[in-house]
Amino acid sequence: MASRLTNQATGAAPDLRPGTGRHRTTLLPRRRTTPRTARDFVAATLTEWGETARLDDMRLCTSELVTNAVLHGVPVGRLVLVRVESLDEELRIEVHDSGENRPTQRVPEESAVDGRGLLIVAATADSWGVKERTGPGKCVWAAFNRITEPQGVTS
Repeated sequence: MASRLTNQATGAAPDLRPGTGRHRTTLLPRRRTTPRTARDFVAATLTEWGETARLDDMRLCTSELVTNAVLHGVPVGRLVLVRVESLDEELRIEVHDSGENRPTQRVPEESAVDGRGLLIVAATADSWGVKERTGPGKCVWAAFNRITEPQGVTS
């Protein structure tokens, strides 16, 4: 899958807090185990960066987005790209695949055994969406606002 993303961290702009403005990516094969591998990658990256306040939420959304990509987005023989990004105001998980189908949030029947992934992402992340990408396919992302201490409050 063609992508202009790299595993190299970008230089942080001067107005970013220390430790922000960086990213890490991995390419994963289309397998049943890919969601678990992606969760582990995200958890390891965020732990290394000291960004663990919303780790469980980010692992859950990673699992749902990667599962959708594996089941519905990645053609056989292609890869899934997972990107973790630390920005000034938020942390972001992106899942890139080369499939043309855009995901849509739906409300499944009560007895359905699937179809709740994007509902979970919408309920857990602070925002999410789908965007165009360089090359074939799309990028589905989930963003998580940073939990910050109120200014002027001391413990």
